[in-house]
Amino acid sequence: MQCPHCQTENLDGIDECIECHQPLTEFAPVGSELERSITSHPIEVLAPVKPVTILPSTSVRDAMREMTSRKIGCVVVAENDALKGIFTERDILIKVTTDMSNLDAPVADFMTIDPATVTTRDTIAYTLQCMNLGGYRHMPVVNEDKQPIGVISIRDILRFLCIRFAALRTAE
Repeated sequence: MQCPHCQTENLDGIDECIECHQPLTEFAPVGSELERSITSHPIEVLAPVKPVTILPSTSVRDAMREMTSRKIGCVVVAENDALKGIFTERDILIKVTTDMSNLDAPVADFMTIDPATVTTRDTIAYTLQCMNLGGYRHMPVVNEDKQPIGVISIRDILRFLCIRFAALRTAE
């Protein structure tokens, strides 16, 4: 999709131009209040949690220990503040457990390399669509320099939807 403001070519489905950050879509105030909430609120309102980061050379065993002790479903793999990947519980189930000797291998061998990311300015609707299309349950949140600053989970979005839905039902 071409930006009407600066003519930069953008990927279909994104909310704002990657070059000038102007909105690529105008949402008419149609739809339910819940729909308007997810299309207008940035994920910043979900207060993404600070990511637990590990190095690519960290063993799968140590990554699993970190995830278990913190009761989290993923760790962000970074080196020198640069996002390298994400290692999730799904990676463990699908990729690691096929051979238990993998526990001593580095997470770099099993992580999702160069994962899809969002920024705090991206809307909840955009984030939800990315998660749905990619089949993700966790997404790294990055700053302007593409450095990981948070993690958003499908549970964070579900919690928002439940709270908004309850508030709307109470207001009726």
